[in-house]
Amino acid sequence: MCLKVQTSLAILSIFAIFTRISAAETICNGTELSVYDDLDIGGLTEKPCTKVFGDIVIANLNGGKRMSNYWTIEELYGSLFIVNTTNLGDSVNLQNLRIIHASESPALVIRNNRGLRLAIGARLGYVSTGSNITYWFTDNWPAAMTESEHYTLFMASEKNRPVFYTDNHFATRQCDGWYYKLWTFVFGTLCFMVSCALIGLSFYGRREETKKGI
Repeated sequence: MCLKVQTSLAILSIFAIFTRISAAETICNGTELSVYDDLDIGGLTEKPCTKVFGDIVIANLNGGKRMSNYWTIEELYGSLFIVNTTNLGDSVNLQNLRIIHASESPALVIRNNRGLRLAIGARLGYVSTGSNITYWFTDNWPAAMTESEHYTLFMASEKNRPVFYTDNHFATRQCDGWYYKLWTFVFGTLCFMVSCALIGLSFYGRREETKKGI
């Protein structure tokens, strides 16, 4: 009897886990999340898409928008195009995006935008594409990418040397060898002095103990 009860509970647990996973995953097509002008915003799907098949195209938009549809995307099987936009800010928020599997185009094509903030978070961990170019960033203003953004995109690529086709500059500071050598010298000297002081104190303590013994 107990065995039957345990078996039934195990089956129910597996069914509940499977149901929860199925409910958490929402599959969408890239066309449901693509917009080609401001009028298309109202036609965006209201589904909390987690897995998207097909390219997502965001084009010809002006001003900040309420587009929370992109927040839930975790996997994109296609490319992301953001082109010809003005003052979108971080309206296209892809902080939960983890995977991009592009086919023939670069994984990201960010071109001819003014006032766009690339809102892709550190969760992005895998990017693959059949194109020779991994990321395309041209004609954007401000034409700057932070060190963390560059690092995330670089490390996420399946290629050891991902290709950035870009006229952006990276907001990073060149590594100055003399600067680190200076601090290495200072730290080494400080450690040496502390070590000498500790050795001196240890001998001083032993002398005091020897005198007391005598």
